[in-house]
Amino acid sequence: MRRFAVALAFVLAVAAVTAGSAESRTSKSAFQVFVEPTISAASNGLTLKTDLEGSFNVSAKTASGEGSYELMNGATVLESGSFSLTRLVSFQFYGCGEVTMDGVRIPLESDWCGGRALFTVHATSSTGEQSDALYEVNCQIHDPGGQAPPGTSEGVKINARGINFNKHVTGDNLLVMGL
Repeated sequence: MRRFAVALAFVLAVAAVTAGSAESRTSKSAFQVFVEPTISAASNGLTLKTDLEGSFNVSAKTASGEGSYELMNGATVLESGSFSLTRLVSFQFYGCGEVTMDGVRIPLESDWCGGRALFTVHATSSTGEQSDALYEVNCQIHDPGGQAPPGTSEGVKINARGINFNKHVTGDNLLVMGL
């Protein structure tokens, strides 16, 4: 009886772990990443407009690509420049082939995918000043019949020079699986 109880406890523990991780699947694939001109806001009122085209490999934790940015205060451009992806820090895969907008499920190409990718970037301003930052791309595409994780939204977040641009204002992103 004791062996049965231990075996049952083990089976239940494995079932609990696998059930809890069902929504946090990962993919070890390579992806292209596209960020349309997107605006992110900081709590101090500044906004950051960025766009990006690049690629990353989940298993190798590598990334490459180029983007541009404009730091704005209202309609005034305070700084502009370019940035390069230098490394993939983490990736949470949401799935491929469908997006939900206003409660309507829209089928997409099977290699169009969603997820949350966190990159390190190296930026160079138009004046030549250089800095490093964290750049997060969140794409809401998911598996057919599924959903992106609750509390996530389409957009980009950036943490640069101690300013956290953590509010998605506008923008669309796309991850394309397989290079």
